Amino acid sequence: MEKEFLVEIVIESKPVLKDPEGAVIANDLMRRHGFEMVNGVRCAKLLRVKLNATDEKKALSIAENMVKELRLANPVAQTYSIFIKK
Repeated sequence: MEKEFLVEIVIESKPVLKDPEGAVIANDLMRRHGFEMVNGVRCAKLLRVKLNATDEKKALSIAENMVKELRLANPVAQTYSIFIKK
């Protein structure tokens, strides 16, 4: 029997690439708002997908196929992580 799963897909630039948006946020946090303890910020895209699957393994497989088939992440410049939310 299938259950509904909430899958989170996080897509971000590879660490070797610059993240100008993250740099601006970090700068604002540290210099303008007094959060000197911040060492850096990287921005990412978060996709929350509700899907039906028989188990967690199948839900992860479906999400992996979505990322690859729809090219949600550019493998040259981005990495992605997939999580099942409880």
